[in-house]
Amino acid sequence: MKSLLAALTAIFMLIGTNLSAEAAAPVPNFKVVSTSTSTVKLSWTKYAAGKVTKIELNAIYGKTKKTKTVTPSTYSYTFGALVNNRNYTFKITSYKGTKIVGTSTITGKTKKLLQYNSIFFGQPKDMTLGDSDQLLFALPSGGTTVFSTTTPNQCSIVDESYVHAIAIGECVIIASNDGDDTYGPAAPETKTISISAPLASLNPTLLWSDEFNQAEGSGPSAADWNITTGDGCGTAAGCGWGNSESESYAACALKQDGSSMIITATTPTGDANCVSNKTWTSGKFTSLGKRDFTYGYFESRMKMPVGGGSWPAFWLLGSNIDTIRWPACGEIDIMEYAGNVANRSTSAIHYANSSGVHDYKSGATISPTEYSADYHTYGLLWLPNEMTFYIDGKQSYKVSKKDTQLTYWPFGPNAQGQDPKMYLIFNLAMGGNYGGRIESGLRKTQLAIDYVRYYKVGDYGKTN
Repeated sequence: MKSLLAALTAIFMLIGTNLSAEAAAPVPNFKVVSTSTSTVKLSWTKYAAGKVTKIELNAIYGKTKKTKTVTPSTYSYTFGALVNNRNYTFKITSYKGTKIVGTSTITGKTKKLLQYNSIFFGQPKDMTLGDSDQLLFALPSGGTTVFSTTTPNQCSIVDESYVHAIAIGECVIIASNDGDDTYGPAAPETKTISISAPLASLNPTLLWSDEFNQAEGSGPSAADWNITTGDGCGTAAGCGWGNSESESYAACALKQDGSSMIITATTPTGDANCVSNKTWTSGKFTSLGKRDFTYGYFESRMKMPVGGGSWPAFWLLGSNIDTIRWPACGEIDIMEYAGNVANRSTSAIHYANSSGVHDYKSGATISPTEYSADYHTYGLLWLPNEMTFYIDGKQSYKVSKKDTQLTYWPFGPNAQGQDPKMYLIFNLAMGGNYGGRIESGLRKTQLAIDYVRYYKVGDYGKTN
């Protein structure tokens, strides 16, 4: 009887223990607060003082279990060093002594470890009012890129990936990407474009022009132009005109054909009647001492030469160059072209920075066809604080005084309030730092200038 009674007592004690465990209340408000790729934060309702003596937490995945015991006053805990993208079972058990007061189980998943995401956002071109909407290009590592603008008065985004010009000013475009299941969010990329007015809307007034329609064989008009000769040796620029150029300039390389001025760069093989002290003979003419210009709009219609190493230019220099040396006198390159990169035209300004050292700003325009294939117009709108360059009536590049970080730049009023004067230059160089290697077998090439015209725009524009 005693052995039977002992057995029954043990059974009832076991049942009582299990009933006690089963009767334990759920831990109030046990939940997952936040997750990351390696952590899960849990929280629960804080127990009243004396209610429990310890709290045990478990993070379980398969046969792996992490255990943490915390104080009775604790009401949150973060498991760390977890595996990313994995479902864990989290268990909480509260004790009063050895007695289980409460227990709850929930699941939580760590976040997937996403790959680094970035956006390559191509620089859109500057636009003119009336231009067709421009397709934006952005290449992310993953996910979908969305375009927006912070300047809705100047531009808008249409059909998700096109920019539409609305008004003159700066258009700011942002490319953003929230990522996807593989890639995380990317840092936004911002691009700015300038929106200008069509030239026709500026109502320019013609002040001066040379149509180059004098008799065939005529040189530049002596009333407006000087012919430059030589290879630069003995001048301030130095031999090779400071750029390691290969030509020497001569008057025989400048001939009108009845409708255009033709500058011919030639070797003796190309034209035995036009030679110099160099293998290459070419032409250059300037308005220095004949005609100065201050602000306004300049335009020339030209056809670029064919052949690697050719380097034509349509540009301006400060008329004070004999007293204020380059680069402090200022240089504006309305158009420069290198035959070795036949579908590119560049524009630039050169000046002395705040330390007196040469500095410059430049922009390039890439054409789907070679510029030597046909005539194009090249223009400059010069205002006291900014310059806008054009190709075929469309803005190609814009630069302002603020871009140079100068208080006074050589293209606007000086400290005494005096406006600058500049003179015009046309030339066809060969080789040199910009022209590059002269094409093997090239013997002759030509720059054709249909006209050059100068306009007053609003209150800006003056010539003598």
